[in-house]
Amino acid sequence: MYRVVIADDERAIRTGLQIIVDWNSLGFEIVGSASNGEEALQMLMKQSIDVLVTDIRMPRLSGLQLVEKIQELGLSVNVILLTSYRDFEYARQAVSLGVREYLLKPVNEAALQELLRKIYDELNQRDEEDSMHREQQLVSRLRSMIEEEYMENISLKSLAERLHYNPAYLGRLFRAETGNSFRDELNLYRVRQAAQLLRNSSVSINDAAERVGYHDINYFHRIFLKIYGVSPGKYKSGQRKG
Repeated sequence: MYRVVIADDERAIRTGLQIIVDWNSLGFEIVGSASNGEEALQMLMKQSIDVLVTDIRMPRLSGLQLVEKIQELGLSVNVILLTSYRDFEYARQAVSLGVREYLLKPVNEAALQELLRKIYDELNQRDEEDSMHREQQLVSRLRSMIEEEYMENISLKSLAERLHYNPAYLGRLFRAETGNSFRDELNLYRVRQAAQLLRNSSVSINDAAERVGYHDINYFHRIFLKIYGVSPGKYKSGQRKG
C-alpha cells in the first residue's frame, strides 16, 4: 500500500476525501490527516509518505508553501493540489513548482479515482525500476567480490551471509542477471586467472591452482578442461584451442 496524507483546514473536506473512494482497493492507505500546512509538513518529515493531498489555501503554511518546503527538504512525494476556480493564479504558481496534479473543489469521485490510478501506476513503475537497480547493484557487488577474493575460500553461502541475503535468492538473482550460476562464474574467473599464470610465467600447475583458490588439483583439472578444452599441462605447453 502506498501511504497518503490529507491536508485541509476544513474537517468536512478531510472526512469527505477519506470516504469518497475506496483508497485500499486502489492501492493506497491514508496514514495521516492534517488541518494546516505545518502539521502536514511534520507528518511528511517523520514518516515516508508517497502522496500528499493538500488544499492550496491553508493557515500557517499554505499548500504552495508546503510544496516549496517539500522541495527544499528533497522529499519524494506526489502532490495533489485541491483548487477552486478563484485559485487560478495560485495554480499557475504551483505549475512553476513542478506540481502536475490538480483536483477542483468539490472533488469529483471519478476524477479522484482516475488520478489515483495514474499515480499508482507511476509509483509502481518507480518501485520496479528501483528494485531492478538494486538487484543489478547486488549482482555487480557479487562479481566484484569474486574478482577481489577469488583466491580465497569463498562460496555463495559465505558471501550471502556477509551481505545478509538468502543464498537461494542470491543464486536465482545471479543466474537471472548473468546467465551463469555463481559457482560457474567463480570457476570461470579462477581458471582464467590460472591460464594467465600458466601462459606468462614459470609457475607450476599445482601452484597456479592454489594461487587462484583451488586446493583440489583433480577438480582444478576437470574445470580447466571443461572451460579451455585442454588439460592445464597441454595448455601450459602451448597446445591450446581457439
